[in-house]
Amino acid sequence: MANYQYSIDLPMPSPDLSADEVIQLVIESLQQNDAADIGIEVAFNFASPGNKLATGPLNNFKQLVREPLFQPMLNFCTYKCSELITDGERAQQIIVVQEEDGTDAGFLFSLSKQDDAPYRECWMTDSVTRVKPELYGVEVK
Repeated sequence: MANYQYSIDLPMPSPDLSADEVIQLVIESLQQNDAADIGIEVAFNFASPGNKLATGPLNNFKQLVREPLFQPMLNFCTYKCSELITDGERAQQIIVVQEEDGTDAGFLFSLSKQDDAPYRECWMTDSVTRVKPELYGVEVK
């Protein structure tokens, strides 16, 4: 089994959290990311095992989030959400963050409910993709 490296003293996946609660927790953690990268660590904790295999370990994940494509998710001013779309096992939602200079950046969060221990019945992030919400005809609240 891969060494995923995660912080157990930070929020962790729980069957008690809904898909939209997971997205809100992750995006607000990234908004409040600090010099110790606690927000990024929270996001990594909620990455699905498959996502962690592709983007981990934690130090690689931190570098990925800091790349220009994803950097707008860090310490942004405000955000808006599209409607959450789910079939009960998978969920997607577009989040639009606004930076201090007024620039908007859209991200598609894709989650799935996990089948295997230790995350059975937990919603976790499979991917985050940079998108233009208007191309999807998505209205954000």
